[in-house]
Order: sequence, then structure tokens, then C-alpha cells
Amino acid sequence: MSTSNHYDVIIVGAGPAGSCTAKYINPNLTGKKVLILEGKKQVGVPMQCGEAIPTYDELLTIFPEADCAELYDLPEDIYAGSIEALKFKAPSGRFYVASLKGQMFDREKLDQHLFDRAVATGVEYRLGARVRHISGNRVKTVDEEFTASMIVGADGVYSVVSNSFSFFEPNKDICPCSLVLAKGDFYEDFIELWFESRFPGGYFWLFPKNKIGEANIGLGMRGAKNVRGMLDRVLKEIAGQYNLKIITKGGGAVPLGGLKKKVSHDHVALVGDAAGMVFPTNGGGTGLAMMAGKWLGKIIAENLPLSEYEKKVQTLMAPVLKSSLQTRRQMDFFRRNNALFSTVMWLANLKGWRNFIIG
Repeated sequence: MSTSNHYDVIIVGAGPAGSCTAKYINPNLTGKKVLILEGKKQVGVPMQCGEAIPTYDELLTIFPEADCAELYDLPEDIYAGSIEALKFKAPSGRFYVASLKGQMFDREKLDQHLFDRAVATGVEYRLGARVRHISGNRVKTVDEEFTASMIVGADGVYSVVSNSFSFFEPNKDICPCSLVLAKGDFYEDFIELWFESRFPGGYFWLFPKNKIGEANIGLGMRGAKNVRGMLDRVLKEIAGQYNLKIITKGGGAVPLGGLKKKVSHDHVALVGDAAGMVFPTNGGGTGLAMMAGKWLGKIIAENLPLSEYEKKVQTLMAPVLKSSLQTRRQMDFFRRNNALFSTVMWLANLKGWRNFIIG
């Protein structure tokens, strides 16, 4: 193995989790040799996300020690609209509105921006380099083989890094999703979530990009085999209301089973979806990925053991995601009965939506 193919750190995945990790390792400053391996030929394409994120102030109400304000200081063209509230639709057909500050963003632009910032710190990269297998310190793509002192799995819900080591568990309760980007009369400052019985274990979403008259519209259903077909039926129902014109179609999967029991071991760490860093109640994970990426990158940059990353995640993030998972499981139970779940939503409207949304 050529020494040119050995790196201090190899990061698999160039999404927000991987790029933020790489940026904070900062090879130009630390002297570390860092390589990002990304399976896609273009970072962020195709997009597989609802493109909504809480404001940094909202994030701080959930994670007071987040310490990542600079990650939200993004170019203006990345933000596609503001969110003032969530609009829920119960199985009864009744709508409820819950105050929540957030922002819509362009996921492709966000991923590219974060990646460019990482590259600017001296990170090397390979695009179109899908990792096939990892054994010990060896990382194999279709065309090349590398070695690394440390390996970071930022490669999503079906992480090859995680699956290559027996000390990590696989993601659980994976929810398939289909989505479209559409033009139309989308100028509201709230986002919609429909919890109808025809969307078992998930929900339909309509997220307006109100600065540009577009929307991210999608559907996630656990255990469903034809999510795209159901989404197409709902799109037909609302097409006339919004003068809807589909721009692109996409899809993916979200892990709703909670944070993994271990997110690091020896020379390997997981971050983002690969680690199960997603709110089980709503599937949101972009903000968590960016935040944890900073934590991991700084720990590597400071030559601290990965056990420090594990400790930080288990202390600051795990309790929140555990509570969210418990809430989601309660929701699953109540959703077996439409009338009962509609009552639960009515009570949430009286008592406050925070636990319903976050857990």
C-alpha cells in the first residue's frame, strides 16, 4: 500500500455530517491528512430531504450546549423561506397550529456549501467513489484502496462503515420516503404535517419555500411498499388548490429507531443518520448532523480519544432523542385508533405541542 493512500482520517460521506466533521478537523491548521469519499458524482444530488430546519434559537431550546451558531450563518441564497408555525392535520380532519420558528433551505446548495468550506481547509476528496467494504483500517472503493488511522461513517441510514464493524448495531425502524419539489402558490409561513390513517407510521408533509413560490412535498410511511403511489394520489388531490407543477422527484429513507447505543469504538466513529441522529417523532436530522459533526471534528483536531465524542453525544444528545423515541412509540400506540389519536392531538393543542413535536 502506497503511503500516498494512507490518511490520518477518512470520512465516508459528504453530506452535512461528513463535511462539518472535515471542516473542524481543519487539515491546514492541524496538519492532519483527511480524505472524504463520496459515492455521488455531485455533492447533494439527488436531494433526499424535506429541507426544513429549526432556527438556531430553537435548536438552543432543545440543546442548550449546541455551540454551533456559525453553522447557521449561511449565504442568503441557501435559505428559501421562513417558518413561523407547524400546521397539523389530525385523522378527524381537524387542523391545529403550533408555533415553531424555522427556515426552509435548498439542500443541494447547503451540502455544496458545507463541502466547499471543508475543502477550503485542505481536505482531499473523491467523488463518485462509493465505498464497498471496510476491514480494520482498510477502506475499499470500486477502483481504489486506502488505509486510515481513523474512519468516520457519515454515510447515511444504510451506513457501510457501521455495517462493516460488529460493535455497531444497524439503524432500526427505517422509514421509506418519497418527495417532490414543486412550483405553485406556496407562500404560507407555516409547514403542514398530515397524520391521517392512510399514512401508517408516518405522515404527509407540505413545506413551502415561500421566498420563491416552491414547496418540498413528501410522504414517509414505515412498512409501506408503495410510498410513491400514495404520494402521487395525494398530489392529485391538492394540485388544483396550489396550481402545482412538479419540478423533480426524489426519495430516500430515514432511521426513526433512535440514537445507536454506540457511536464510536476504537478508531471508528459514526455521525448523522449513520449514528441514528434523527428525531424519531418527526424525522428531522440535518441540524443534529451539523452539530455532531462539529463536535467530532474538534475532538479529532485536538487529538482527543473518540471516547470523548461518545461521552459528549451520550450526555448532550442521547437524552433528547430517547425522549423523542418514547413519544413516537406512544404515538404509534394511539394511532391504532383514529378517534383516540385525534383526541391526543386535541389535548396536545391544549397543553402545548413541544412534547408532541420533539418528545
